[in-house]
Amino acid sequence: MRGAFGFDLRSMEIFVETLERGSQTAAALHLGLKQSSVSQSLANLEETLGVSLFLRHARPLEPTAAGRFFYDRAQRMLGEARATRRELRSGAFQQLHQVRIALVDSLATAVGQPLIEAIKRHTRDYTLTTGLSHLHGHALLTRHVDIIVSDDRLENYDGLERHSLLDEPFVLVLPRHWHGGHDNLRWLARQLDFVRYTPQSLIGQAIERHLRLNQLELPARLHLDNTFALLRMVDAGVGWTITTPLCLCQAGLERLDVQVVELPIAPLRRELTLVARRDELGDLPSQLARDSRGLLKTRCAGELLRHLPWLAAQIDVR
Repeated sequence: MRGAFGFDLRSMEIFVETLERGSQTAAALHLGLKQSSVSQSLANLEETLGVSLFLRHARPLEPTAAGRFFYDRAQRMLGEARATRRELRSGAFQQLHQVRIALVDSLATAVGQPLIEAIKRHTRDYTLTTGLSHLHGHALLTRHVDIIVSDDRLENYDGLERHSLLDEPFVLVLPRHWHGGHDNLRWLARQLDFVRYTPQSLIGQAIERHLRLNQLELPARLHLDNTFALLRMVDAGVGWTITTPLCLCQAGLERLDVQVVELPIAPLRRELTLVARRDELGDLPSQLARDSRGLLKTRCAGELLRHLPWLAAQIDVR
C-alpha cells in the first residue's frame, strides 16, 4: 500500500532496479516479476507522485531531474530498510539505535556528564533534553521521548514502567547572614521576599500546594524558572526560598553563601522517578535507573555529607 506518500518500499525498489539495469525487462528478470507488473508499478508511481521519472526515449533508460532526485532518496531509504531487516534477524536490536531522554534540570546538572557516559554504554545514539517536568510527561505519552526522569510518576496512565530513583525533603534556604529567625514563614515573608519557582513547574506547584495546605498565603513578587537563578537570588540576600537537596547540588553547594534548615511547617518531600513505556526498551530503563542511583549516591549524597551532614541522612536513594 502506498498510503498518503504515493510510494512504498516495493515500488521504490522496482524504480531503482529499473534505472540501474537500464530497462523494465532487466528489472523484472532480476526481481522475479512479470514485465507488465514492473510497468504498472512505475506508471502508478509516476501518477501518484505527479512527476515523470524517466526520459522515455533514452536507451538505456535515464532519469529526469525528478527521477534523479527520487533515486537518491530511494537508495538511502532502501539501504536503511535492508539494514533494519538484517539487524532484526540477527538480534542486533538489543542495543537500541537512538533513545530520546528528558530529565529534570536538577538531575541533568548534578550528574549529567557521568549519566551521559552511562547512556552511551547502552545505546548507539541518543538525545537528551531538560526543562519543565509536566512537558516531559506529555512528551513521553505522545511518543516524542522514550524515557523521562521526573517528579511526575504519571500514575494515571497504563502501559508504563516506573523506577524510583530518589526521595528527598524540601528545605528552607536563607541568606548566610540572615539572623532574624525562620520559625514563622508568614513573618519571614514580611522581612524578606519569598523567591518562588514559576507556577508552570511541578516543583513550584508542589511547594505552593503545600503552603496552601498549611494556610500560608505569601506575597508573590519573584517567580524564577530555574534553580540557579533562584538560589543566586538567595545568595545575594534578596530573599529566601524552598527547594530540595538535589537542587542545591545542582547549583553547587560549595559556591553558595546560604544557610539551609528544615522547613518550620509540616514536612514536604519530592520523589524522582524514571518512567518509560513498558516492554519497548528491554532492560535499558532498569539499567539507567541503576546507574542513576549509583551516581546520586557518589555525587550528590557525597557533597551533602561534606556540607550538610544532617540533611544527607534524610535522603533516600532508592
